[in-house]
Amino acid sequence: MTPASQLLVVRSEPLCAESSLELQDDGLTPLAAFYVRNNFPVPPPVTRLSVGGAVNQAYSLAAEDLRRLPRRRLTATLECAGNGRAFMNPPVPGEQWGLGAVSTADWEGVPLAAVLGEAEIGADAAEVVFTGADGFVRSLPIDDALSGDVLVVDTMNGAPLTRDHGAPFRLLVAGWYGMAAVKWLAGIDVSRAPFRGHFQVERYVIDDRPVRTMHVRSLILDPAEGVTVPPTRQVVHGVAWTGSGRVILVELSDDGGTRWREATMLGTPRPYTWSRWEAAWSPSRSGPATLLARATDSNGAKQPLKPVWNALGYANNASVRRQVRVGAA
Repeated sequence: MTPASQLLVVRSEPLCAESSLELQDDGLTPLAAFYVRNNFPVPPPVTRLSVGGAVNQAYSLAAEDLRRLPRRRLTATLECAGNGRAFMNPPVPGEQWGLGAVSTADWEGVPLAAVLGEAEIGADAAEVVFTGADGFVRSLPIDDALSGDVLVVDTMNGAPLTRDHGAPFRLLVAGWYGMAAVKWLAGIDVSRAPFRGHFQVERYVIDDRPVRTMHVRSLILDPAEGVTVPPTRQVVHGVAWTGSGRVILVELSDDGGTRWREATMLGTPRPYTWSRWEAAWSPSRSGPATLLARATDSNGAKQPLKPVWNALGYANNASVRRQVRVGAA
């Protein structure tokens, strides 16, 4: 189990805990610091994964069987759809996530298309339904399910999945919010009709529209909230990501959003994973200062400065003010 002491616990049973947003040198989140979102208690270990429904050859596979299929590695950022819910105004119900319900891992597993290929999908397939051993059930449209960027994973950051992160099988839908990444995967069923389960039509929706890809977002990691910084030129660091396309611009403001300066992207932005950025900042005066960062992606989507309110508090990607104090010269 993930040691809760290394995470900020939002709810203890079942465990929901935020990442400290600690990064390794390669931009990955250490496994002990990777956020945890459980809708139900952790179930007993799954021994076999069944594949059935509208297929010609239903079958099941154990963990060792999955390792024999063609494998793929994919670095991807995973964000809870409720990340940032605590900043909704007026407040909404649900886990009051701050900013740490997001992490990045190097995932490894088998493309879902290869798993389904073994079963021979029927011509009239409409969706694929994924059942977790904990009772959580979600689906994907067939075209999305067969994308090469949907994996049945068993490895994170070069290590086997842990129980809290869905061992032995978990789904990864690159670019989508974490509700699509069904944990403790026990069943994959091809369906001829749209799935209408609770977590498909009553939760993880915004105005009856399903939550899908992550919205463009940037976070300031350094300086930390409330610290005192020197009155000299310094560098602000952060990360930015988007679910579709890539981040092409991050901007920083030190006056609450009136004026902006372009940050420098570090490395080559890649699909599905956050990128580091930095921006030089020379404080203009001593005393309180408000920093804001906003990102723009290759689809033209720009991070809003205020939350876009919805009744369930999903997909709040608004910029969050970072308050610091500039020390006297």
